[in-house]
Amino acid sequence: MKLPQLHVGFGTQCGPATFFPVWADAPATVGLDTGKDTRLAVSELPLPQVSRLVVTNQGTKPVLLTEGSLLEGGQQHRINTRTTLIGSGETQGIDVLCVEEGRWHGSPLHRNTGRRAPLHIQASLHSAATHQQSEVWRRVQRFEGIRTSSATRSLVDHLDAPRPTGFRPPNLIEGQRGVIIGFGGQILALELFGSAALFGSRYTALMDSVLLDLALLGGSVSRSAHVAVAAQAARDFVVSIASRGFDTGNQAEHRSAEGTILSRRLQGRHPSVSSRGLSIGGTHVEEPQIAHLSSWNTKHRMLAAV
Repeated sequence: MKLPQLHVGFGTQCGPATFFPVWADAPATVGLDTGKDTRLAVSELPLPQVSRLVVTNQGTKPVLLTEGSLLEGGQQHRINTRTTLIGSGETQGIDVLCVEEGRWHGSPLHRNTGRRAPLHIQASLHSAATHQQSEVWRRVQRFEGIRTSSATRSLVDHLDAPRPTGFRPPNLIEGQRGVIIGFGGQILALELFGSAALFGSRYTALMDSVLLDLALLGGSVSRSAHVAVAAQAARDFVVSIASRGFDTGNQAEHRSAEGTILSRRLQGRHPSVSSRGLSIGGTHVEEPQIAHLSSWNTKHRMLAAV
């Protein structure tokens, strides 16, 4: 599967972070829900496991649960590791990673709050680390003492802590479907959705999570790194992804009010970019479309957690 034609706008600089709006020449993905307002029930397995949770969609629309989504509560807080589609009335087991190393007790139920892990944590999902869970715990520990201290080494405690003032993220622009993020003077990642509505549902959570990244990494880069990344670098990043396309996984069927939706996982490993996402097709979709794509520069210092 190929990337649709993308258009990259002017960048906005926020300390060491640069944000480029992205538009796509492709039909908008419709009929999906995402974010905090979905009726997604999340629980532990009957015999709880750190790396697995069960999700049930109690709503009438399929739910797009994106990579890096935070699932709070249960035996410990977790993050979702791969973008997944859950059909209306459907129950699935999902792969997760723990972001609260010091707790293993509590309710069997979680809350899908719509929040997401900071870039520094989500980057570990695309890094070359052999032991991913240990790497996530190590990265969560790096936030200790910056905003607050956590007795259970919990990412949620750091997200809940009082935030600094003065951060003004760029406003969404009409039709915007995604963003390219530069950090520390280099392009870091592309976050792309199948429609402006889907992206808008996740934008506030993304910007809230970036605040924690800025608190951790904003003071550790040189002053020169605060210079805006050139728009050409963002366009070159898109070209590097589009030049190879994506491999697709097995097809899965999901129920919706409009009919059956078919989803396939996307995977792309380019020389210096790791891409993962989800495409959809079905009775009301003429051609398969990208519902969500997360692409990361594997040469960026954040993936090495330095």
